[in-house]
Amino acid sequence: MNIRSDFNETQDENFAVWVERAERVAKELRETAVERDIAGAAPHAEIDLLRKAGLLNISLPTRVGGGGARSAEILQIIRILAKADTSIAQIATYHFFGSVAGLESGNDALITRRIDGFINQGWFHAGVAQAAYEPLIIASQTEDGFVLNGGKPFTSGAAVANTLLVWVRFAEGTTVNGKDASRHIGQFIIDNPSDGLSFGNDWDNIGQRLTVSGSATFKDVAVTQDNLVGHWPEETEQPPHVTVHVPLVHLAFGELYLGTAIGALEEAREYLHREARAWLTAPVEKATDDTLIIERFGRLSVAIASAQALSDAAGVIVQKAIDKGNALSAEERGQAAVIAYQSKIHSTEVALEVTARIFELTGARSSSRRWGFDRYWRNVRTHSLHDPIHYKVLEVGEFALNNRAPTPTYYS
Repeated sequence: MNIRSDFNETQDENFAVWVERAERVAKELRETAVERDIAGAAPHAEIDLLRKAGLLNISLPTRVGGGGARSAEILQIIRILAKADTSIAQIATYHFFGSVAGLESGNDALITRRIDGFINQGWFHAGVAQAAYEPLIIASQTEDGFVLNGGKPFTSGAAVANTLLVWVRFAEGTTVNGKDASRHIGQFIIDNPSDGLSFGNDWDNIGQRLTVSGSATFKDVAVTQDNLVGHWPEETEQPPHVTVHVPLVHLAFGELYLGTAIGALEEAREYLHREARAWLTAPVEKATDDTLIIERFGRLSVAIASAQALSDAAGVIVQKAIDKGNALSAEERGQAAVIAYQSKIHSTEVALEVTARIFELTGARSSSRRWGFDRYWRNVRTHSLHDPIHYKVLEVGEFALNNRAPTPTYYS
């Protein structure tokens, strides 16, 4: 069940190295996955594994010393990591795609600081986003800049990150460069720790236990214009190339689920060969010779193969959309979004089926906490609830039936 890719024309020696390193990190993560899931500790050591493997900077442009990985290649790395630990793959996803934030802002002080932090200090990135949900963090003006106040209940990876992208709403009467910015949506990048920034340590969900996805609170956190990525009126209609990152992120979420399903079936296969016993009325001596198990295993492998093929195809199309830059049309953006959402829907459904049904293959003894097979289902179930796929099905259905592409939003 090897990971395959359809990006041969763009792959080079760097990508082969990243794949090898990701597989090595995944192997190490898997060896301790059960114990770490039970402990639910903050993932400092896991992030350090990524750092030591040289994976944290693969998405940064080569001009600043990064790897210059294309989005389609990053998706493959996420899939590999998710085979071993969905939690670490999730926060790595936010880092990979978020670490480039601010590098095109034109804010020289911010750009210099971020390049130095990532390249020379090994920074890990996270965000305080949920931009679609009020209340946002409020940025109020001071003599020296701004202060940020408010909180968010869900901030994956933020508590263990060195640098945070914070979405804000500017208070009434706020100006930037002498121009009114009242109620604008904005983005600041701040250091962690910062005075006035605290975390609730209140993430206790059944899955994704190592993502430290609990709350964050801002109390007069001071920032200056050197921290500002950008700002705009909320009603601003963004061009297609600016919003294409949304389907990309959803495709990455699908990779989390697909990778988890692959890892679950791989581990179930190992268990069947190593630990499982044939049922007492089965006409065979080994569980792996039981045709009922063989048939069910085969069906699950077909489901994974179909999800993998669709995800790879979607990755190609989304990458082509990204490569078009500001020449990307609204129609092309819509087509890329639809296949990304189709892939995410399918990967979600396949992963939920595979991670639940492996117990039918492995038997009663495999439900012991010693094996931790339940973590696969818990992780997929927990993360997939954050953006319910039935709403994605509606968006896909509108396109399939009525040729109406998803309206670009923070979630579509």
